[in-house]
Amino acid sequence: MLERYRQMQARLLKVLEDIRNLKKNDSDDVFVGQVDELAEKVRQSAFYLVVLGEFKRGKSTLVNAILKDNILPTAVVPLTSIVTMIRYGPEEEILVRFKDGKTQTIDRRHLVDYVTERGNPDNAKGVNRVEIAYPAETLRGGVHLIDTPGVGSIFETNTQATYDFLPKVDAALFLFTVDPPISQSELAFLRDVRQYVSKIFFVQNKIDYVDPEDREESLEFSKQVLKGVIQDGEIRILPLSAKLALEGRLKEDREKIAQSYFPQLEEVLTHFLTQEKGRVLLQSATQSARKMLNDVEFSVQLEQKAIEMPLQDLEQRIALFQKELQKIRRDREENSYYFEAEIKRIMAWLDRELKRLQKDHLPELMEQLRQEGEKNQHLPVSRYVEKMESVLNEGIVRTFDDWIVNEEKALNEEFARVSRQYSDRTNQVIERLIQASAKLFDIPFETIQTDECLRADSRFYYLLGDPPRFFDIAGAVDFFSRKLMPTSFSQKRVLSNLMKKLPERIDANCGRVRSDFMRRLQESFLTFRWNLNAKIDTTAQGIQDALEKAVAMQKAGAVERDQKIALLNQKMRTIAAIKEELRQMAQQISTGDAEEAQMGMMCSSTVRV
Repeated sequence: MLERYRQMQARLLKVLEDIRNLKKNDSDDVFVGQVDELAEKVRQSAFYLVVLGEFKRGKSTLVNAILKDNILPTAVVPLTSIVTMIRYGPEEEILVRFKDGKTQTIDRRHLVDYVTERGNPDNAKGVNRVEIAYPAETLRGGVHLIDTPGVGSIFETNTQATYDFLPKVDAALFLFTVDPPISQSELAFLRDVRQYVSKIFFVQNKIDYVDPEDREESLEFSKQVLKGVIQDGEIRILPLSAKLALEGRLKEDREKIAQSYFPQLEEVLTHFLTQEKGRVLLQSATQSARKMLNDVEFSVQLEQKAIEMPLQDLEQRIALFQKELQKIRRDREENSYYFEAEIKRIMAWLDRELKRLQKDHLPELMEQLRQEGEKNQHLPVSRYVEKMESVLNEGIVRTFDDWIVNEEKALNEEFARVSRQYSDRTNQVIERLIQASAKLFDIPFETIQTDECLRADSRFYYLLGDPPRFFDIAGAVDFFSRKLMPTSFSQKRVLSNLMKKLPERIDANCGRVRSDFMRRLQESFLTFRWNLNAKIDTTAQGIQDALEKAVAMQKAGAVERDQKIALLNQKMRTIAAIKEELRQMAQQISTGDAEEAQMGMMCSSTVRV
């Protein structure tokens, strides 16, 4: 699995190292840093493939089958309680990360003591997550396979751990079983998953529990039910017996593996990881590498031309370039003012949306609270207080969750639009720099635009934290029981108190959401702007360095000048070789879809997860 991707990844890393070596003696730390950053991105290419589903659907067994090893504990009772992340490593190593920041390395036999409900009930040990390095070929290329606790069990902390991880997910294997088929609670969970995960593979497990006729009936039923949730695109459900798959892979029993339907799942995953995920990353990184190489090539050509030019003529052209550079730097500052104005405009838009949220939903929540108060008048005071607070909390959470799902999409679209405009303006500034020097020194150049876009470090989503307490339940019950007030009067006081607190809590939560959006927005914008401005500075500095070196060579002796010219000629030959390698890689990446499709039809039986 992923062999093609790994080969292209290794080639691209070698190319980036060659580009880096072209500038290693030039003390250009900014350029070298940019190359290293891109290489690290290619090297890591972290991709989170997460196994999701309700408890006892066979998630851990499926992970073990993919890895071809019994590394994760499995049992009859609901077991997994901690998110477990598995990545590639040359040797097996298990690291437990605790919520207080501490870490501990353990061996496999003690894994059950940290990730299971039996060994770590209600997460009493304060585990944040477990990270496993494991030498599985499946995990090469940056794939992180993640097992999550099942939702819907009696252990609420397990459900919360899975929900907390959703914003980090790139693609998901959504497991449900053939008997019973997909349930309403699973559909509710799926609706939540779709808010965060765009690529979902549906897997109906435990097909070995029913005969072929019942299996087909169950698959068709689940397909029709899923259509009601997805409502767009074709629904494909992959049948599976994770149990047979694991047994077959451990014993290398081909018949069991075939009966498990694991090869079909394996083929779908392989195509996705090598094409949809890997191709996009490789295309983007290859384009960026071509841009970096072009910058180096231009500076070498510039130095060559300048060395050959008479000194007086060279100094005149340098003076003209400096004047143009001053104009370009002023334009860059104006570009930054534009960017800052866009930040303020987006935040003003967010403030208007938050006010609209309060205006539209506060009356609804007030009315809901009033109706629930009337409906629950039969309850004793203590239960009435608990019920009303629960209604209020749930209303707040639901209102903000629904609002943020919609607003996040709109905000991300604004991010993309603004960042694209700023990126385009920055590329225009860089192009003007190169054009100015190219025109002065008669050098042809190729413009390569890199695909840059502003991305927040993580999704915007509403973090409620601990459920907010709008009323002191214990204090209220104690007060009303001591005063022996009539139940109806006490209930009215409770309802009145909650009604008064509701607008305050809505306003406070709006402030929390705004603060979260603002912090992420500013951090992302500032980092993005700094990176693009650094590219302008790097381009300008590269041109100036080349011209200064040429002036120095003009004043040096003939022997030293000839040696420099020979060195520059050798650099140009190296650049030509790297450019050809990148051209071939770009062509192979872009045509990979058709080739992989053909290979998949001819050789699907040889593909292995």
